[in-house]
Amino acid sequence: MNMKAICDFTTIPSLQKQGEPFGFPACFLPLMGKAFVQHVLEYIERLGIQDLDIYLSQYADDLERFIGDGERWGVRITYHLLKQKSSVLSRIAKDVKPAEELFLLCNNLHLPFITKEQLSQPVSFRDTSASGADTLWKVCTKEHLESELPPVAVETLSVESAASYLQSLKQILSRKGEGLIVMGKEIREGIWAGPGTKLPPTCTLVAPVYMGAQVSIGDQAIIGPVAEIGAGCIIDTGSYVIGSSVLSGSFIGRNLDVRGCIVNQNRILNAELSTVYAATDEVLFTAVEVNDALPSKPPVPALSRIIALLLGILTLPVLGLLWLYQLIVVRKPRHHLTVVCHPQQVDSSRLSEPKTMRMHMLRKRAQTRGSLWKHLAWHLIPGFWMILGGKARFFGIPYKTIEDFKNLSRDWQGLYLRSIPGIISEADIIYSQYPGDEMLFAAEMYYSVMESPRYNAKLLGRYVKQLICGRD
Repeated sequence: MNMKAICDFTTIPSLQKQGEPFGFPACFLPLMGKAFVQHVLEYIERLGIQDLDIYLSQYADDLERFIGDGERWGVRITYHLLKQKSSVLSRIAKDVKPAEELFLLCNNLHLPFITKEQLSQPVSFRDTSASGADTLWKVCTKEHLESELPPVAVETLSVESAASYLQSLKQILSRKGEGLIVMGKEIREGIWAGPGTKLPPTCTLVAPVYMGAQVSIGDQAIIGPVAEIGAGCIIDTGSYVIGSSVLSGSFIGRNLDVRGCIVNQNRILNAELSTVYAATDEVLFTAVEVNDALPSKPPVPALSRIIALLLGILTLPVLGLLWLYQLIVVRKPRHHLTVVCHPQQVDSSRLSEPKTMRMHMLRKRAQTRGSLWKHLAWHLIPGFWMILGGKARFFGIPYKTIEDFKNLSRDWQGLYLRSIPGIISEADIIYSQYPGDEMLFAAEMYYSVMESPRYNAKLLGRYVKQLICGRD
Protein backbone atom coordinates (compact mmCIF):
# COMPACT_ATOMS: atom_id res chain seq x y z
CA MET A 1 0.00 0.00 0.00
CA ASN A 2 1.51 3.31 -1.10
CA MET A 3 -0.53 5.72 1.03
CA LYS A 4 0.54 9.04 2.48
CA ALA A 5 -0.36 10.42 5.92
CA ILE A 6 -1.28 14.09 6.17
CA CYS A 7 -0.66 15.09 9.79
CA ASP A 8 -2.36 18.20 11.15
CA PHE A 9 -0.17 19.00 14.17
CA THR A 10 -1.08 22.69 14.19
CA THR A 11 -3.50 22.77 17.12
CA ILE A 12 -2.33 22.18 20.70
CA PRO A 13 -4.99 23.31 23.21
CA SER A 14 -4.19 24.71 26.63
CA LEU A 15 -4.69 22.13 29.37
CA GLN A 16 -5.73 24.68 31.98
CA LYS A 17 -8.63 27.16 32.11
CA GLN A 18 -7.57 28.91 35.31
CA GLY A 19 -4.45 29.57 37.34
CA GLU A 20 -0.79 29.51 36.34
CA PRO A 21 0.26 28.29 32.86
CA PHE A 22 0.89 24.56 33.00
CA GLY A 23 3.85 24.82 30.64
CA PHE A 24 3.57 21.42 28.97
CA PRO A 25 2.16 20.85 25.45
CA ALA A 26 -0.65 18.28 25.43
CA CYS A 27 0.87 16.23 22.60
CA PHE A 28 3.99 15.58 24.72
CA LEU A 29 2.04 14.10 27.64
CA PRO A 30 3.39 10.59 28.32
CA LEU A 31 1.61 7.27 27.98
CA MET A 32 3.62 4.38 29.38
CA GLY A 33 6.96 6.07 28.95
CA LYS A 34 6.55 7.78 25.58
CA ALA A 35 5.16 11.12 24.44
CA PHE A 36 1.69 10.87 22.91
CA VAL A 37 2.89 12.28 19.59
CA GLN A 38 5.52 9.53 19.46
CA HIS A 39 2.81 6.89 19.79
CA VAL A 40 0.92 8.59 16.94
CA LEU A 41 3.94 8.47 14.65
CA GLU A 42 4.77 4.86 15.54
CA TYR A 43 1.17 3.81 14.95
CA ILE A 44 1.12 5.43 11.52
CA GLU A 45 4.33 3.60 10.60
CA ARG A 46 2.86 0.29 11.78
CA LEU A 47 -0.09 0.85 9.45
CA GLY A 48 2.45 0.56 6.63
CA ILE A 49 2.60 4.28 5.80
CA GLN A 50 6.09 5.55 5.04
CA ASP A 51 5.48 9.11 3.76
CA LEU A 52 4.23 11.82 6.11
CA ASP A 53 3.41 15.47 5.45
CA ILE A 54 3.36 17.25 8.82
CA TYR A 55 1.75 20.68 9.20
CA LEU A 56 3.03 22.72 12.17
CA SER A 57 2.08 26.00 13.85
CA GLN A 58 2.06 26.07 17.67
CA TYR A 59 5.23 24.64 19.25
CA ALA A 60 6.61 24.14 15.74
CA ASP A 61 10.26 24.23 16.84
CA ASP A 62 9.67 21.79 19.72
CA LEU A 63 7.81 19.33 17.51
CA GLU A 64 10.31 19.46 14.65
CA ARG A 65 13.21 19.03 17.08
CA PHE A 66 11.51 16.03 18.70
CA ILE A 67 10.39 14.32 15.49
CA GLY A 68 13.48 15.06 13.40
CA ASP A 69 13.76 13.81 9.85
CA GLY A 70 11.74 10.66 10.57
CA GLU A 71 14.69 8.27 10.47
CA ARG A 72 14.12 7.12 14.06
CA TRP A 73 10.54 6.23 13.11
CA GLY A 74 11.47 4.63 9.79
CA VAL A 75 9.43 7.17 7.80
CA ARG A 76 10.05 10.07 5.41
CA ILE A 77 8.79 13.44 6.63
CA THR A 78 8.06 16.71 4.87
CA TYR A 79 7.28 19.73 7.07
CA HIS A 80 4.90 22.58 6.28
CA LEU A 81 4.78 25.67 8.53
CA LEU A 82 1.48 27.55 8.84
CA LYS A 83 0.69 30.85 10.46
CA GLN A 84 -1.66 30.62 13.42
CA LYS A 85 -5.37 30.76 12.54
CA SER A 86 -4.60 29.81 8.95
CA SER A 87 -7.00 27.40 7.25
CA VAL A 88 -5.27 24.06 7.57
CA LEU A 89 -7.71 22.16 5.35
CA SER A 90 -7.43 24.67 2.53
CA ARG A 91 -3.65 24.51 2.72
CA ILE A 92 -3.75 20.71 2.67
CA ALA A 93 -6.14 20.76 -0.30
CA LYS A 94 -3.73 23.04 -2.12
CA ASP A 95 -0.70 20.83 -1.44
CA VAL A 96 -2.20 17.35 -2.01
CA LYS A 97 -1.67 15.82 -5.45
CA PRO A 98 -3.18 13.94 -7.23
CA ALA A 99 -6.75 14.84 -6.28
CA GLU A 100 -8.16 11.30 -6.51
CA GLU A 101 -5.53 9.59 -4.35
CA LEU A 102 -6.54 8.30 -0.90
CA PHE A 103 -4.57 9.52 2.13
CA LEU A 104 -4.86 9.29 5.92
CA LEU A 105 -5.69 12.60 7.60
CA CYS A 106 -4.64 12.54 11.26
CA ASN A 107 -3.69 14.78 14.18
CA ASN A 108 -1.58 14.76 17.33
CA LEU A 109 -4.42 14.91 19.88
CA HIS A 110 -6.23 11.62 19.12
CA LEU A 111 -5.07 8.10 18.37
CA PRO A 112 -7.84 5.79 17.10
CA PHE A 113 -6.89 2.11 16.94
CA ILE A 114 -7.65 1.70 13.25
CA THR A 115 -6.53 -1.25 11.15
CA LYS A 116 -4.87 -1.54 7.74
CA GLU A 117 -8.10 -2.93 6.30
CA GLN A 118 -9.92 0.31 7.18
CA LEU A 119 -7.58 2.32 4.93
CA SER A 120 -9.03 1.00 1.69
CA GLN A 121 -11.99 3.38 1.31
CA PRO A 122 -13.12 6.86 2.45
CA VAL A 123 -14.30 6.79 6.09
CA SER A 124 -14.18 8.98 9.18
CA PHE A 125 -13.30 7.64 12.63
CA ARG A 126 -15.27 8.27 15.80
CA ASP A 127 -14.63 7.26 19.38
CA THR A 128 -16.52 4.24 20.76
CA SER A 129 -17.32 6.19 23.94
CA ALA A 130 -20.86 7.33 24.71
CA SER A 131 -20.18 10.76 23.24
CA GLY A 132 -19.03 9.28 19.93
CA ALA A 133 -16.67 12.22 19.48
CA ASP A 134 -15.09 12.82 16.10
CA THR A 135 -11.37 11.96 16.23
CA LEU A 136 -10.69 14.14 13.14
CA TRP A 137 -8.92 11.13 11.61
CA LYS A 138 -10.25 10.07 8.22
CA VAL A 139 -9.30 8.23 5.09
CA CYS A 140 -10.19 10.46 2.18
CA THR A 141 -9.19 12.12 -1.05
CA LYS A 142 -8.69 15.81 -1.65
CA GLU A 143 -12.35 16.14 -2.62
CA HIS A 144 -13.52 14.52 0.65
CA LEU A 145 -11.56 16.78 3.00
CA GLU A 146 -14.57 18.77 4.20
CA SER A 147 -17.28 16.25 3.31
CA GLU A 148 -19.30 13.98 5.57
CA LEU A 149 -17.95 10.45 5.32
CA PRO A 150 -19.35 7.13 6.60
CA PRO A 151 -18.40 6.97 10.31
CA VAL A 152 -16.55 4.03 11.83
CA ALA A 153 -16.43 3.66 15.64
CA VAL A 154 -13.01 2.67 17.03
CA GLU A 155 -11.42 2.71 20.46
CA THR A 156 -9.50 5.98 20.77
CA LEU A 157 -6.89 7.57 23.02
CA SER A 158 -6.97 11.34 23.43
CA VAL A 159 -5.02 14.20 25.01
CA GLU A 160 -7.47 16.92 23.98
CA SER A 161 -7.94 17.83 27.65
CA ALA A 162 -6.42 16.89 30.99
CA ALA A 163 -9.44 14.73 31.82
CA SER A 164 -9.31 12.89 28.50
CA TYR A 165 -5.58 12.30 28.98
CA LEU A 166 -6.06 10.68 32.39
CA GLN A 167 -8.92 8.61 30.94
CA SER A 168 -6.60 7.48 28.12
CA LEU A 169 -3.94 6.62 30.70
CA LYS A 170 -6.45 4.43 32.53
CA GLN A 171 -7.53 2.91 29.24
CA ILE A 172 -4.04 1.98 28.00
CA LEU A 173 -2.87 0.74 31.41
CA SER A 174 -5.90 -1.56 31.61
CA ARG A 175 -4.95 -2.87 28.16
CA LYS A 176 -1.35 -3.40 29.39
CA GLY A 177 -0.15 -1.24 26.54
CA GLU A 178 -1.78 -3.40 23.87
CA GLY A 179 -1.83 -1.51 20.57
CA LEU A 180 1.19 0.65 21.41
CA ILE A 181 4.93 0.13 21.57
CA VAL A 182 5.68 0.76 25.26
CA MET A 183 8.84 1.01 27.32
CA GLY A 184 9.71 -0.68 30.59
CA LYS A 185 9.33 -4.12 32.12
CA GLU A 186 6.27 -5.56 33.84
CA ILE A 187 7.78 -6.62 37.17
CA ARG A 188 4.50 -8.10 38.31
CA GLU A 189 0.90 -8.14 37.15
CA GLY A 190 -0.01 -4.60 36.09
CA ILE A 191 3.15 -2.98 37.50
CA TRP A 192 5.81 -1.62 35.10
CA ALA A 193 9.17 -0.25 36.20
CA GLY A 194 12.13 1.13 34.26
CA PRO A 195 15.83 0.54 35.07
CA GLY A 196 17.17 1.99 38.30
CA THR A 197 13.76 2.33 39.96
CA LYS A 198 13.96 2.01 43.76
CA LEU A 199 11.02 0.48 45.65
CA PRO A 200 11.23 0.07 49.43
CA PRO A 201 9.42 -2.93 50.95
CA THR A 202 7.06 -0.62 52.87
CA CYS A 203 5.58 1.15 49.82
CA THR A 204 2.31 -0.03 48.25
CA LEU A 205 1.78 -0.35 44.49
CA VAL A 206 -1.82 -0.84 43.37
CA ALA A 207 -2.06 -1.99 39.74
CA PRO A 208 -2.09 -0.62 37.16
CA VAL A 209 1.02 1.54 37.66
CA TYR A 210 3.74 2.60 35.23
CA MET A 211 7.10 3.93 36.49
CA GLY A 212 9.92 5.13 34.24
CA ALA A 213 13.67 4.94 34.76
CA GLN A 214 15.36 6.08 37.99
CA VAL A 215 12.14 6.56 39.95
CA SER A 216 12.44 6.57 43.73
CA ILE A 217 9.42 5.73 45.89
CA GLY A 218 9.53 6.57 49.60
CA ASP A 219 8.55 4.45 52.58
CA GLN A 220 4.81 3.96 53.15
CA ALA A 221 3.95 5.74 49.89
CA ILE A 222 0.91 4.47 47.99
CA ILE A 223 1.05 4.56 44.19
CA GLY A 224 -1.97 3.66 42.08
CA PRO A 225 -4.30 2.51 40.86
CA VAL A 226 -3.92 4.24 37.49
CA ALA A 227 -0.71 6.21 37.93
CA GLU A 228 2.22 7.05 35.67
CA ILE A 229 5.44 8.22 37.28
CA GLY A 230 7.93 9.72 34.81
CA ALA A 231 11.67 9.17 34.64
CA GLY A 232 13.71 10.65 37.48
CA CYS A 233 10.73 11.36 39.75
CA ILE A 234 10.92 11.07 43.53
CA ILE A 235 7.84 10.33 45.64
CA ASP A 236 8.67 11.00 49.28
CA THR A 237 7.56 9.18 52.41
CA GLY A 238 3.84 8.71 53.06
CA SER A 239 2.53 10.34 49.86
CA TYR A 240 -0.37 9.10 47.71
CA VAL A 241 -0.45 9.24 43.90
CA ILE A 242 -3.77 7.91 42.59
CA GLY A 243 -5.36 8.38 39.16
CA SER A 244 -2.61 10.83 38.27
CA SER A 245 0.45 11.39 36.09
CA VAL A 246 3.70 12.77 37.49
CA LEU A 247 5.85 14.10 34.65
CA SER A 248 9.59 13.46 34.39
CA GLY A 249 11.86 15.19 36.87
CA SER A 250 9.22 15.99 39.51
CA PHE A 251 9.52 15.70 43.28
CA ILE A 252 6.47 14.94 45.44
CA GLY A 253 7.11 15.94 49.05
CA ARG A 254 6.14 14.06 52.18
CA ASN A 255 2.57 13.12 53.11
CA LEU A 256 0.95 14.64 50.02
CA ASP A 257 -2.24 13.34 48.43
CA VAL A 258 -2.22 13.66 44.63
CA ARG A 259 -5.46 12.46 42.99
CA GLY A 260 -6.82 13.19 39.53
CA CYS A 261 -3.91 15.48 38.75
CA ILE A 262 -1.02 15.99 36.36
CA VAL A 263 2.15 17.16 38.10
CA ASN A 264 4.80 19.09 36.19
CA GLN A 265 7.54 19.85 38.74
CA ASN A 266 6.08 22.65 40.90
CA ARG A 267 2.82 22.94 38.92
CA ILE A 268 -0.19 20.76 39.69
CA LEU A 269 -3.06 20.57 37.20
CA ASN A 270 -6.39 19.41 38.60
CA ALA A 271 -7.93 17.56 35.63
CA GLU A 272 -11.55 17.92 36.76
CA LEU A 273 -11.34 21.68 37.29
CA SER A 274 -8.70 22.37 34.58
CA THR A 275 -7.00 24.59 37.14
CA VAL A 276 -3.28 24.90 37.83
CA TYR A 277 -1.80 25.43 41.27
CA ALA A 278 1.85 26.52 41.46
CA ALA A 279 3.56 25.31 44.63
CA THR A 280 5.94 27.80 46.24
CA ASP A 281 6.42 26.30 49.69
CA GLU A 282 8.87 23.52 48.83
CA VAL A 283 6.35 20.72 49.47
CA LEU A 284 6.93 20.03 45.80
CA PHE A 285 10.32 20.22 44.16
CA THR A 286 10.56 23.54 42.32
CA ALA A 287 11.06 23.53 38.57
CA VAL A 288 14.68 23.17 37.51
CA GLU A 289 14.51 26.53 35.72
CA VAL A 290 14.13 28.45 38.98
CA ASN A 291 17.09 30.77 39.54
CA ASP A 292 18.13 30.32 43.15
CA ALA A 293 21.19 32.02 44.59
CA LEU A 294 24.07 30.07 43.10
CA PRO A 295 27.76 30.06 44.01
CA SER A 296 30.07 31.64 41.43
CA LYS A 297 32.42 28.62 41.63
CA PRO A 298 31.79 24.93 42.31
CA PRO A 299 32.30 24.47 46.07
CA VAL A 300 35.09 21.87 46.35
CA PRO A 301 35.78 20.90 49.97
CA ALA A 302 39.36 21.32 51.21
CA LEU A 303 39.50 17.62 52.14
CA SER A 304 38.62 16.65 48.56
CA ARG A 305 41.45 18.83 47.24
CA ILE A 306 43.95 17.27 49.64
CA ILE A 307 42.89 13.75 48.66
CA ALA A 308 43.03 14.74 44.98
CA LEU A 309 46.57 16.09 45.42
CA LEU A 310 47.79 12.86 47.05
CA LEU A 311 46.09 10.64 44.45
CA GLY A 312 47.29 12.90 41.64
CA ILE A 313 50.92 12.57 42.77
CA LEU A 314 50.60 8.79 43.16
CA THR A 315 49.10 8.37 39.69
CA LEU A 316 51.33 10.89 37.93
CA PRO A 317 53.38 8.13 36.19
CA VAL A 318 50.15 6.55 34.93
CA LEU A 319 48.96 9.93 33.63
CA GLY A 320 52.29 10.32 31.80
CA LEU A 321 51.87 6.91 30.15
CA LEU A 322 48.35 7.80 29.07
CA TRP A 323 49.61 11.00 27.47
CA LEU A 324 52.35 9.10 25.62
CA TYR A 325 49.85 6.49 24.42
CA GLN A 326 47.58 9.21 23.06
CA LEU A 327 50.50 11.01 21.43
CA ILE A 328 52.26 8.00 19.86
CA VAL A 329 49.51 5.43 19.22
CA VAL A 330 46.35 7.49 18.80
CA ARG A 331 48.26 10.55 17.53
CA LYS A 332 45.73 12.86 19.09
CA PRO A 333 46.99 13.88 22.53
CA ARG A 334 43.83 15.60 23.77
CA HIS A 335 40.42 16.98 22.88
CA HIS A 336 39.94 20.74 23.16
CA LEU A 337 36.33 21.47 24.11
CA THR A 338 34.26 24.53 24.87
CA VAL A 339 32.12 23.61 27.86
CA VAL A 340 29.34 25.39 29.73
CA CYS A 341 30.37 26.40 33.25
CA HIS A 342 28.18 25.30 36.12
CA PRO A 343 26.80 26.32 38.51
CA GLN A 344 25.88 29.69 37.06
CA GLN A 345 22.93 32.07 37.03
CA VAL A 346 21.38 32.61 33.61
CA ASP A 347 18.06 34.30 32.93
CA SER A 348 15.61 31.93 31.22
CA SER A 349 15.44 34.28 28.22
CA ARG A 350 19.20 34.00 27.72
CA LEU A 351 19.75 30.25 28.02
CA SER A 352 21.39 30.28 24.59
CA GLU A 353 24.21 32.50 25.93
CA PRO A 354 25.65 30.75 29.00
CA LYS A 355 29.14 31.38 30.33
CA THR A 356 31.67 28.96 28.82
CA MET A 357 35.31 27.99 29.27
CA ARG A 358 37.96 26.15 27.28
CA MET A 359 39.18 22.81 28.63
CA HIS A 360 40.80 19.65 27.35
CA MET A 361 40.40 15.95 28.03
CA LEU A 362 42.11 12.78 26.85
CA ARG A 363 38.91 11.00 25.79
CA LYS A 364 35.30 12.03 25.36
CA ARG A 365 32.87 10.38 27.79
CA ALA A 366 30.92 8.61 25.04
CA GLN A 367 34.14 6.85 24.02
CA THR A 368 34.83 5.40 27.46
CA ARG A 369 31.38 4.62 28.87
CA GLY A 370 30.90 0.90 29.46
CA SER A 371 34.00 0.11 31.51
CA LEU A 372 34.80 1.72 34.84
CA TRP A 373 38.47 0.95 34.24
CA LYS A 374 38.32 3.14 31.12
CA HIS A 375 36.60 5.81 33.16
CA LEU A 376 39.27 5.53 35.85
CA ALA A 377 42.10 5.88 33.32
CA TRP A 378 40.73 8.53 30.97
CA HIS A 379 38.60 10.66 33.30
CA LEU A 380 39.26 10.12 37.01
CA ILE A 381 43.08 10.09 36.98
CA PRO A 382 43.31 13.27 34.85
CA GLY A 383 40.40 14.67 36.86
CA PHE A 384 42.37 14.66 40.13
CA TRP A 385 44.05 17.87 38.92
CA MET A 386 40.68 19.47 38.11
CA ILE A 387 39.53 18.70 41.64
CA LEU A 388 42.76 20.18 43.02
CA GLY A 389 42.18 23.31 40.94
CA GLY A 390 38.65 23.70 42.32
CA LYS A 391 36.94 23.11 38.95
CA ALA A 392 35.07 19.93 39.92
CA ARG A 393 34.30 17.56 42.77
CA PHE A 394 34.74 13.80 42.87
CA PHE A 395 30.97 13.27 42.36
CA GLY A 396 28.59 15.49 40.43
CA ILE A 397 27.39 16.14 36.89
CA PRO A 398 30.09 16.21 34.16
CA TYR A 399 30.75 19.31 32.09
CA LYS A 400 28.78 19.46 28.83
CA THR A 401 30.00 21.02 25.61
CA ILE A 402 28.19 24.10 24.35
CA GLU A 403 26.79 22.02 21.47
CA ASP A 404 25.42 19.35 23.83
CA PHE A 405 24.00 22.02 26.14
CA LYS A 406 22.04 23.69 23.34
CA ASN A 407 20.50 20.33 22.42
CA LEU A 408 19.14 19.80 25.95
CA SER A 409 15.52 20.48 26.82
CA ARG A 410 14.80 23.72 28.67
CA ASP A 411 14.29 21.93 32.00
CA TRP A 412 17.51 19.93 31.54
CA GLN A 413 19.44 23.14 30.82
CA GLY A 414 18.09 24.62 34.05
CA LEU A 415 19.00 21.49 36.00
CA TYR A 416 22.53 21.49 34.57
CA LEU A 417 23.17 25.17 35.33
CA ARG A 418 22.13 24.67 38.97
CA SER A 419 24.22 21.51 39.46
CA ILE A 420 27.76 20.96 40.70
CA PRO A 421 30.40 19.59 38.27
CA GLY A 422 31.95 16.25 39.13
CA ILE A 423 34.33 13.71 37.60
CA ILE A 424 32.21 10.67 38.53
CA SER A 425 28.51 10.77 37.70
CA GLU A 426 25.70 8.46 38.76
CA ALA A 427 25.29 7.42 35.11
CA ASP A 428 28.93 6.21 35.02
CA ILE A 429 28.13 3.72 37.76
CA ILE A 430 24.62 2.67 36.72
CA TYR A 431 24.92 2.16 32.97
CA SER A 432 27.23 -0.25 31.19
CA GLN A 433 26.65 1.59 27.88
CA TYR A 434 26.34 5.28 27.11
CA PRO A 435 22.67 5.99 27.97
CA GLY A 436 20.09 7.77 25.84
CA ASP A 437 18.86 11.24 26.67
CA GLU A 438 15.91 10.08 28.78
CA MET A 439 18.07 7.78 30.91
CA LEU A 440 20.83 10.37 31.27
CA PHE A 441 18.37 13.08 32.33
CA ALA A 442 16.78 10.72 34.85
CA ALA A 443 20.17 9.86 36.37
CA GLU A 444 21.22 13.51 36.63
CA MET A 445 17.82 14.54 38.01
CA TYR A 446 17.99 11.79 40.62
CA TYR A 447 21.52 12.71 41.69
CA SER A 448 20.68 16.43 41.97
CA VAL A 449 17.96 15.58 44.50
CA MET A 450 19.78 12.84 46.42
CA GLU A 451 23.22 14.50 46.55
CA SER A 452 24.73 14.52 50.04
CA PRO A 453 28.02 13.41 51.68
CA ARG A 454 26.31 10.18 52.73
CA TYR A 455 25.00 9.49 49.22
CA ASN A 456 28.40 10.30 47.67
CA ALA A 457 30.00 7.82 50.07
CA LYS A 458 27.50 5.19 48.90
CA LEU A 459 28.38 5.93 45.26
CA LEU A 460 32.07 5.65 46.08
CA GLY A 461 31.49 2.22 47.57
CA ARG A 462 29.63 1.07 44.45
CA TYR A 463 32.35 2.53 42.19
CA VAL A 464 35.15 0.69 44.02
CA LYS A 465 33.12 -2.52 44.21
CA GLN A 466 32.47 -2.49 40.45
CA LEU A 467 36.15 -1.82 39.75
CA ILE A 468 37.14 -4.88 41.78
CA CYS A 469 34.26 -7.28 41.15
CA GLY A 470 32.89 -6.02 37.83
CA ARG A 471 29.33 -4.97 37.10
CA ASP A 472 26.37 -6.99 38.36
